Amino acid sequence: MSFFSKLFGNKRSNSAATENEQTSNSSEEFAAPKTTMVPISSVNSSFVPEGSTILCQTEIPAYCSIGNLIFEKRYAEAIEMGLVLLNDSPNDPGVHINLMDAYFKSRDSNPEYFDKSTYHAKRAMLCGHHTGYAEDRLAKNLDKKKLFHQSLQLLNLILDNPEFHFSSHGIGNSVDFNKRRENVLRKMDKAADTEADILFTHEEIAQIIQSVKDNDAAEKAERRASEERIAKLESQIANEFGDILGSLRQKS
Repeated sequence: MSFFSKLFGNKRSNSAATENEQTSNSSEEFAAPKTTMVPISSVNSSFVPEGSTILCQTEIPAYCSIGNLIFEKRYAEAIEMGLVLLNDSPNDPGVHINLMDAYFKSRDSNPEYFDKSTYHAKRAMLCGHHTGYAEDRLAKNLDKKKLFHQSLQLLNLILDNPEFHFSSHGIGNSVDFNKRRENVLRKMDKAADTEADILFTHEEIAQIIQSVKDNDAAEKAERRASEERIAKLESQIANEFGDILGSLRQKS
């Protein structure tokens, strides 16, 4: 395989299990997250000049299309696409985080959408989305409903569990969540829930912690693989240019 084939080669798609969207807050059977992949041109077709022929392209997560629809404020279409993708990738955190966004931003159009936003924020966490975005929306939604006991459980998990941390490429900030916890504690007497109401079961907390560890391992493996690819490409480039320079010297 040539240098340029290696440099611009396609990635393989991930396979996915089948599961319908659930709307309860109970513990659900969990499988490893799978992401549906699509050619990048299917998401960013507007950047392909008319009449052009695509010789090679990489693949990106299909949920990027949901994000584009949300950006264009086409929330109904975003929700429809997200639910379709859930049939193929029921534990894809990217699908859940986008559905969380779409439902929340269109909450005024349907009284059920606010709770659906909360549901998908929780599912995003369970599936391994720990940038702080899902945690922030979940905390805000719980506070809005005055579910302060459940909010406190979430905040304690984020702030007190030594095995939890936000992903390195996220927006999570423990200072902001600590301020939110202080506010929640001051309002506990106005809570609409009780101590008996829990957000996450022990099994779900263990699942979240495991997803944090899995994310760490994946990021480490990705960094190592990237460093190896760069080193290999640099060596290959040096060898190929070395051969070219040697050939030119012989001709001169």
